[in-house]
Amino acid sequence: MSLRITGGEARGRIVRQPVLDGVRPTSSRVREALFSMIGQDLSGLTVLDAFGGSGLLGLEAWSRGANVVIVERRPHIARAIRDTAADLGATVDVKVGDVLTLGPSLGRYDVLLCDPPYAHDAGEVLTRLGPLVRGQMVYESDAKASLPQISGPLTLDRVRRFGGTALWLYLGEQP
Repeated sequence: MSLRITGGEARGRIVRQPVLDGVRPTSSRVREALFSMIGQDLSGLTVLDAFGGSGLLGLEAWSRGANVVIVERRPHIARAIRDTAADLGATVDVKVGDVLTLGPSLGRYDVLLCDPPYAHDAGEVLTRLGPLVRGQMVYESDAKASLPQISGPLTLDRVRRFGGTALWLYLGEQP
């Protein structure tokens, strides 16, 4: 499967690193929809890709002008994300660790992209990461999942479904 960046400065560039076992990359259709929801131009915004995986969400944000931090708990997958970023010439900060444990030490972000393994407890993820959101949070889940309307500082704005995937757009407290 060849993956491509769908928008921004690196639009159309192929991601040459293989998809590693245990990683579920977000489809190009869903990535395009996600950035239609939050905006195509992320110039000057800070973005946290909370569950790195393939790194595609963070790299898409970088391609659209954002300052990006990607967190991945598995060191070998974090290395693959760094290699992919280097291939693209992307300047992203890849941190190794569990985003739910790192939490507040990561700071606050204008946009938080959250695509955890579908087995994760969405309520726990929203509770722990909600305080990091300064603007918007997009939570990717199985289309059959049910997430809350409100979680701490987050308020659900809208949900879009694409086949077996759902995107939940939450708005955080403004500073």
